[in-house]
Amino acid sequence: MKMSHGSGFSGTGKLRQFMCIEYPGLVENVDKMIETLGGIQKISEVYCEDNRRMELRFRPNDVYCKPTCSERHNSTALLLRVVRKRKKKKIVEQKVDGDPLDVSEEMAAKRREESTSIKTDLIGVVHTTYKFNSLCDFQYVPLVSMEEGQPLMCVYDQLVPRGMEKADWLNQPAPLYLPPAAFTRMDTPQDYRYRREGNTESKSKIPQNIISRTRQRRTHFALFHSFKDEEVPRNPLPGAMSQIRVKFMDSALYQGLRNEFEKRPIWSKNALRVRLDYTKDKLKYLLPTLSYYFHTGPWRNLWVMFGYDPRKDPNAWIYQTFDYRIRQAGGVKTKVEAKRSYSNYVLPYKSTNASKRKTSVIQSLHFGETGEDGNEEATGVDKNLEELYIFRPGMIPPYRQMFYQYCDIQVPEIQKLLEESILSGANKVCSEKFGWLPAGVEAKCRDIISHLIEKTIAERTAQGQGLDEEELRSNSDTDSPTEGNSTEEETGE
Repeated sequence: MKMSHGSGFSGTGKLRQFMCIEYPGLVENVDKMIETLGGIQKISEVYCEDNRRMELRFRPNDVYCKPTCSERHNSTALLLRVVRKRKKKKIVEQKVDGDPLDVSEEMAAKRREESTSIKTDLIGVVHTTYKFNSLCDFQYVPLVSMEEGQPLMCVYDQLVPRGMEKADWLNQPAPLYLPPAAFTRMDTPQDYRYRREGNTESKSKIPQNIISRTRQRRTHFALFHSFKDEEVPRNPLPGAMSQIRVKFMDSALYQGLRNEFEKRPIWSKNALRVRLDYTKDKLKYLLPTLSYYFHTGPWRNLWVMFGYDPRKDPNAWIYQTFDYRIRQAGGVKTKVEAKRSYSNYVLPYKSTNASKRKTSVIQSLHFGETGEDGNEEATGVDKNLEELYIFRPGMIPPYRQMFYQYCDIQVPEIQKLLEESILSGANKVCSEKFGWLPAGVEAKCRDIISHLIEKTIAERTAQGQGLDEEELRSNSDTDSPTEGNSTEEETGE
């Protein structure tokens, strides 16, 4: 099936653009075939998103039908219209010596001599193709056996309402039908061959009779440290330095990051991205060469310079993580977009696997910096956006949940509160929950920031300004500012 995209031949002579769907079945009714794909509108929605997979439901009216999905492929094909014309020519009937033709000669005379001509027309170019290569034999239909030895009976009408049913419908008896939440994590054939896991320290803890349910974290040679671990790492892993050479990162990038850690031993990834104007991919490989990652405790989600242990330095309280979340009071929460929206959630099987091998594309660096997949990164969007890691009076956090460091909260009232707390009642021993600060200080800081945000929103509303689109930008299309501080992001998940 091929669907047109765009207009026909334009005045400039450009060819029409088409997309192709390789339908895994014999199509006798085009309308029913389109219905199994969700309709024209659903096909258009999938086509407009690069990482979406097209779903095919053989029973579109059955809510329990498990779809089979197609992968999107770039193609360079031509769509041709082939017309074959036949020109029929009669054979001249002749008689020999006036004798009538026999039966065989009469049949031969009735045969026609056919000459065939083929005409081809170029219709357009097929640039996108959807191929159904995934498994489609996992189905769980609502069939139950009422009595032993009796044939199965469909109970779909007893499970799914046909319209606005009355409340009594919920009290009616229903057959026991519990479909599985998920059939399989992978819907494409895998060459497993019952191989054992590698003999690494992390994988050796898995029993030999258990197939790994999820892949191991790709840490990019990063060292993770827990608050309960004793000694902090002092040197990077052997492969960390060689990794940046493989990625063709020069010494200037490495030295720039090193200078920042000499100024300050603990950083968040967002702060480094803004200060150094490095892309996320560069920091992913550079940070493991100079620092380790704290994933628990008062310095969680932060990168700490090798050899520096903040649990032994009372002055490290200034670098502790401050987890701030906008409150519902005063309608403030509705003014700021959430970091992740559940209304736009897409099931995992509907998206293309991020680890799928991508096509290598050579692009000139003169047109801007390109990522590993050849796509140009919009680095200007995140450039010099201090609100991603700094808070001042008059600012509104770009997202409802932000991870700040106390040294980046430039509020005189909070800084005074922190200094008084340190001088009067600082902890003698670093605790996992509060660090070097006494209990209750974090809650007071949250109250102060919440009051400042409510005041700022009230002032802007009174002036008729509202909130800028930049401050209310959603995370549906761009990376979250706090995503760089999460454990999943650091491990490359």
